[in-house]
Amino acid sequence: MSRIATISPVMGCSVEDLRTLAKTAEGGGFEAIFSPEVPPFSALTNAQVFAEATSTIKVGTWITNIYMRQAVMTAATSLTIQEISGGKMMLGLGVSHKPVNTRYEIDMGDPVDTMRDYVGQVKAFLDGSASQLTLKRDLPKVPVYIAGLTKGAATLAGEVADGLMPYMTTVDYVSTLKGYVAQGAQAAGRDPSEIDITLGIPSIISDDLELAQKSGIRGFSPYLNFPFYQRLMINNGYGDAIDKIRAGEKPGDVFTTEMLDSVALVGPPDRCRAKLDEFRDAGVDLPIIVPGPAGKQSNVEVMQNTVAAYSG
Repeated sequence: MSRIATISPVMGCSVEDLRTLAKTAEGGGFEAIFSPEVPPFSALTNAQVFAEATSTIKVGTWITNIYMRQAVMTAATSLTIQEISGGKMMLGLGVSHKPVNTRYEIDMGDPVDTMRDYVGQVKAFLDGSASQLTLKRDLPKVPVYIAGLTKGAATLAGEVADGLMPYMTTVDYVSTLKGYVAQGAQAAGRDPSEIDITLGIPSIISDDLELAQKSGIRGFSPYLNFPFYQRLMINNGYGDAIDKIRAGEKPGDVFTTEMLDSVALVGPPDRCRAKLDEFRDAGVDLPIIVPGPAGKQSNVEVMQNTVAAYSG
């Protein structure tokens, strides 16, 4: 089976739901299941729930906000999950979004410089080399991934991280990001092939293509209210759409089926798998399926449909 991963939602998910989702993904042969982070839900805590409910699947964060935890505690918690999971923890770090951080009175400063420093600190605490530590935990290495949608973040991933975690990019733009990762790796004297390129890809599975497309537009168009995602869609080639939103049009009225199909897997399973192959061919090492409902479906039903569509 080709490499494939997925995420859990956080809204509307009980701890028991999280356990079921993780077991479902594990049963389908998925490599990993990650948790997003939307306060008051913690991606790291959810990853621990996954680890305690499973035995073979990798677990991790997609992503955890670096501004909300000191690096030493991010590393400490990750090491506990690494021990619980038997060495299957994957730590995804990100800067979230300015509107979110402003709500919590967080000054982001320069996100790229802040991330560079943070990754350095986390890695030192993880491997025990930090000068502040008096103890070292003897556990397998925890790979550190960086969420990124821009040249700066992708180049930084190549420079200091084990992998890149972008989201909602077109086939062409993921190739561009992979090139930036290679530039960063080469500048740091690293082998670009050792940097894991993941991609979060929205997925709406349904034999009713029109229903799937309507559900996708309704679910994903609100992202275009965030400056980072506006910049991403410009980089994806949809600058005209972002101009309309900035002029006052609603994202749901601007986000077309063409835009959706260029960044997502939508419709019957065969159609979704064919699009997934395009992303793999563009250089995605680990697709991270972001499941969404077609109509009214529970989180567990959506995961069951996702696993059925992409397993094997």
